[in-house]
Amino acid sequence: MNSRQIRSNALSRRRSAFQTLERKDLLAGDSAVMVEFAVFSNESRPDDLVADRTHVLPEGMAQTHEWDRFVVEVWLRGEGQEPVDIQDMTLDLGYRTDLTSAVDVEFGRSFEGPGSFQLDDQAGQVRDIHATTAGVSLTDADRVLFARVHFQAVPQLGDNVRMDFDTGSVGPHSLELASDNLAALSAGQQVTTTADPMPELGILPVIYDLNEDQKIGLADFAQFIQVYGQTTESATDGLKWFADFNKSYAVGLADFSHFITNYGKSYLDENVSFPSNYPEAWIEPDGSGNGDGDIVIDPDPDDDENPPPPPVFNLGQFQVGIVLPGVNDVFEIMIGGINWNGIDINRMTGAASLSGEGDPVDGDVVLTIVLEDEELFETEIELVFDGELIDTVEEFNEYSLVITAYVAEVMNSLKGMLGEALDGQ
Repeated sequence: MNSRQIRSNALSRRRSAFQTLERKDLLAGDSAVMVEFAVFSNESRPDDLVADRTHVLPEGMAQTHEWDRFVVEVWLRGEGQEPVDIQDMTLDLGYRTDLTSAVDVEFGRSFEGPGSFQLDDQAGQVRDIHATTAGVSLTDADRVLFARVHFQAVPQLGDNVRMDFDTGSVGPHSLELASDNLAALSAGQQVTTTADPMPELGILPVIYDLNEDQKIGLADFAQFIQVYGQTTESATDGLKWFADFNKSYAVGLADFSHFITNYGKSYLDENVSFPSNYPEAWIEPDGSGNGDGDIVIDPDPDDDENPPPPPVFNLGQFQVGIVLPGVNDVFEIMIGGINWNGIDINRMTGAASLSGEGDPVDGDVVLTIVLEDEELFETEIELVFDGELIDTVEEFNEYSLVITAYVAEVMNSLKGMLGEALDGQ
């Protein structure tokens, strides 16, 4: 579906009908089972690995991206003057199912008896999460793991965290976790059971997936090159606002580097890297988490006191036959405004040279990109080999062959990508 065809909230949000249960204060002398929920990208490590008990629950995460595989952990503790012994625990968990899907439940080691659950992703519910034990004693001194509910993106079930190309919003969108039907049994008798406030988890889109098909590929690259070299001033600038990944108010070298670093990944790969200012540079830090945060616009980005450092060529990563540049292997090509009809992209070339400005011994390395004998772009870069910055004539000459070969391989890679992208337009 085209990313601009944003459905209304009533259609796109399949929400759970669960209520959010919160803890109740106990009367003097009462004891109860308290349920705590926490969200982690990787499951937490209990203090006691044999019984899955821990004294202090680590702080969970508040937001993540749509392809992350995460867990909602359910912990139990006792509250009151006396320990609480239970042999049976049941609860339901609800979530917003258009953002992600619950795919499995695993139970804590203290609940060694039969366990069961029902997944209903269409309704956004994991019902009857139930497990038994020979007996677990709960106090307020530590916590016992009841269950971990595993979540991941399943596009076949409709999961897709949408980018709003009309408003420029990326959310974060609340997962709207909720619990219901909490019940604990001790010797067959109902035990007072209540829950601490449910954590708020915001989910963000993968911004490089510009066509929102749950993978970063040539179709996204074709959209990216359409706006490369353009500036952006407003969150309503559509595609070029989103292609400005680092929010420098221009679609340029750093954005290309971020895109290439993640090129080829899909919802099956949760290891996606983002600019350090994502999503803070896109939304207010104190946004409500419902996807309605205001976009933050830098009124004058040219007045930034600390401009970004020049891009880096890490020559230690160089290999002949490289397919795509790596995270530190970045370069620039200006393609905005070019009429591709009749232009032979095989005549695109790149070169690195040491400038003669300043000290006659030391200098800055300059990368130049040329297409059809016309210089398109020239920028300062850094060359690094074995952790050492190359900034002298002697060092530059010593590694000139590998530098030249590396730039040639990178340019060949870009030519191929441009060719495939343009053929597909």
